[in-house]
Amino acid sequence: MSILKIDTPTMRNRILEISHFGRSVHHILEESLQVLVEQLDAEVGAAYLEDEGMLRLEATYGLDGQFSQEEELNLVPPAASTPDIVSLDEETGDHPLKEALPPVSCTSVLSLPLTHTDILGYLFVGLPSSMSMGEQDLDLLHCIGQILGLAIENARLRERLAREGRQSQTIYDISRAFVSTTSLDDLLDLIVHSAVDTIEGADNCVLHLFDQESGELDPRALSFAQVRPHAEGKNHLRIGRGVAGVALQEGQVMNVPDVSRDPRFVPSDGGRSFISMMAAPLKLGERRIGTLSVDSQERNAFSDSDGRLLMTLATQAAAAIENARLVSDLQESLEHLKTTQDQLVQSEKLSALGQLIAGVAHELNNPLTAIMGYTQLLQMSDRFDEKAQKDLKRVHIQAQRAAEIVENLLTFARQHRVERQYVDVNEIIERTLELRSYQLHVENVEVVRELDENLPRTMVDASQMQQVFLNLINNAQDAMIEHDGGGTLTIRSQAKGDKIRASVSDTGPGLSPEAEKHLFEPFFTTKEVDKGTGLGLSICFGIVDGHDGRIWAENAPGEGATFIIELPIVGPTEETKEEKKSATPITDKRILIVEDDDHVASVLERLLSQDGHDTVWARNGTMAIKALSQAGEQDEPFDLLISDVKMPKMSGVKLYEHISEQDPELAKRILFITGDTMSSGTREFLRHIGLPYLTKPFKIEEMRLALDRLLPQS
Repeated sequence: MSILKIDTPTMRNRILEISHFGRSVHHILEESLQVLVEQLDAEVGAAYLEDEGMLRLEATYGLDGQFSQEEELNLVPPAASTPDIVSLDEETGDHPLKEALPPVSCTSVLSLPLTHTDILGYLFVGLPSSMSMGEQDLDLLHCIGQILGLAIENARLRERLAREGRQSQTIYDISRAFVSTTSLDDLLDLIVHSAVDTIEGADNCVLHLFDQESGELDPRALSFAQVRPHAEGKNHLRIGRGVAGVALQEGQVMNVPDVSRDPRFVPSDGGRSFISMMAAPLKLGERRIGTLSVDSQERNAFSDSDGRLLMTLATQAAAAIENARLVSDLQESLEHLKTTQDQLVQSEKLSALGQLIAGVAHELNNPLTAIMGYTQLLQMSDRFDEKAQKDLKRVHIQAQRAAEIVENLLTFARQHRVERQYVDVNEIIERTLELRSYQLHVENVEVVRELDENLPRTMVDASQMQQVFLNLINNAQDAMIEHDGGGTLTIRSQAKGDKIRASVSDTGPGLSPEAEKHLFEPFFTTKEVDKGTGLGLSICFGIVDGHDGRIWAENAPGEGATFIIELPIVGPTEETKEEKKSATPITDKRILIVEDDDHVASVLERLLSQDGHDTVWARNGTMAIKALSQAGEQDEPFDLLISDVKMPKMSGVKLYEHISEQDPELAKRILFITGDTMSSGTREFLRHIGLPYLTKPFKIEEMRLALDRLLPQS
């Protein structure tokens, strides 16, 4: 028997070089085998690592193609925990090391344990003759085993950290993709493919959704094939039945190394086979969503870390599925939603916009009141020639237009109190066309009017109906410009029995089948992003429906579309008849004006003075109380108060409460004017007191009519 001789410096230096940080486990084993075989004048070697009590082959030297898969996985570890040389003669019997190196011409085997805190594995080198080790060589090999064990442990740790880092990044990327995917079918497809791409060893993935009523698990997404939505489960899985059903019932991952040996496994009728699988529950709190399963053609393919990773994916997937379902439910609700304008403007989505509009409208109403008041006063004067009078009329019309725009904005932010008047629908159409005349002209849209001159009047809210016609005209204009750069807009009106029918026709492309289906639904639009909100036609529908009318579309694909409005012919109310009376204005009354805006107060003073009234102006409620007190002391009481609602120091509400206590009769003769119709407090106050009031801006005729109601002719 010869003595094993090792070139100690060379061996040590080469092993230290191999153990340098950065090499993989496989490279460490492969290169260390090469060093040992070369240094020991051997020909073959094999490296095994411990795996659940058995040794698994990781690297060989000079043994390519000489191992079967079964032999690689069933090597029993040797008893020796220190470097040893075992003779393989007949006297050895069935020594485990005889299986370490398949039939090769070697007399003995060097067994080198790779140790860290425990034995990690072994390096086996086939020696050509029987040998023994000296004390120095034994110490060297023992040291080499420790160095390589530490290197392997470091490499494993590095690989695990790198793998966990990649998995964390992958999970982050997947979570972002899950959140951004709102289509349920697309999301389910993304989930199963993400699971296969993320979990090492996974060949395929199946996602089942749980039916709360039947308790069954329906396959909804497969990584290996297309599947119909809501497909019936061919393997009849349900909660508590099958590996997936048990995972959902228990709320934890089920890892099955070999499905053929697990009674919980229910074979699929589809014929697809696999060996191992994992199933994780899809749950959101206590709510069961479904299951996520991966499988492999390898036995024992999945580790505990794979199970934790699958559970992480399943948790994210459950939240994403629930989110996608909510989005889907919302979309389905919108598809069936037929709301009026009153319902739209109350939605939370417009509440912030409503508050902004309310503030802007309140600020605009005071100057608009002053402009309209001054122009009306000037028009009543005979000091201006015909040309100046026309200019004043134009200024007044533009101020009215601005007021109507403010009122249209307010319809988005509050429940609009419909103020119907006995009007000519033709006049509303003409006024709307005048607003759009310039833009229609420059965009090559020819306007054809076919208006019935004998069209009867009816009771409508003129501002709201103008909004309807404006929306229809704008839509028709946009359709024609996009289709052919221009066209012909035809507007008709006629009486049909007890109805007034008006129509807006264009020569655009007509309506697509999708547009016809969702025409009056809120937020549906065929326009590009930032060019339409999808609210226009739904608001038109709400306004017309609120007038007990109908609106619909008639389509001629390729030739254009026609929108038709039908309104009932309603006679004037008694109140409206009163407006038509040309009663002589009441004069010689003493009126207290309570208004914090100088220009509005000035207009009121001019108007009332022109009608022969004596006026006193107070900037707020506090000054008004002083004026009332002085009037009482001088025995010159006021016949009527005109007061704003919101003012500094003392509001109109507080002023009303004070007067109600001190002079209940005078409290019945207060005309409130306000631009704050958005405030629920203001609306409730005006409703509660039941007195006439005017909203800014108002017309002189409206002011006079209100005075007539409060101060009847004596």
